[in-house]
Amino acid sequence: MQSESVDTHQGHINKVITSIERDLAVLTKRREQIVAEIERLDGEARTIDESLKHLEHAKVSLSRAPARHVSVKTAADAELQSSLPEVPEGFAKRQMERPKSQAWQIRQLAYQVLKAQGHPLSRAEIYEKLLSLGFVIEHRTPAKHLGRILTDSKEFEYRENGYWIAGEPITATIQRHKRFRSRKKRPGAKT
Repeated sequence: MQSESVDTHQGHINKVITSIERDLAVLTKRREQIVAEIERLDGEARTIDESLKHLEHAKVSLSRAPARHVSVKTAADAELQSSLPEVPEGFAKRQMERPKSQAWQIRQLAYQVLKAQGHPLSRAEIYEKLLSLGFVIEHRTPAKHLGRILTDSKEFEYRENGYWIAGEPITATIQRHKRFRSRKKRPGAKT
């Protein structure tokens, strides 16, 4: 009787072992599938990383590329663009040269526009000329940004109601209209 209980017990153990071996085979096969999937995803991730690196490099290259004059709106603008003078070699020299920065490009183009006009221009007039040349200032308030760049630059000064090239004589005379501003209302004044 004891041998029967040992046999049943041994049979039960054999069934459990068989079940464990089946589970081990299933889990081993699943593990191999997961490892293969991980290797495939790693390869795909490397490919994506390489593509991202190329795209980031292209983005940086394009953001540093000098602005291109894309369109000319009128015949007068075409004449202006073709007649722009060259910028002198040492103009807007900085300790750290960044010729691809937008501020540097604005200073160069503003020099060319002012030199071609021969007299001071307001920031709105300079901005209009830059737009007609196809140059877009990437800023929330582009005209104000242009004014800030010119004001902060030692190469330009504010003369006769407009910006002019510092140290350069004005070559053309222009009669500017006086701009009048409305009076500020005093607090408590009757209207």
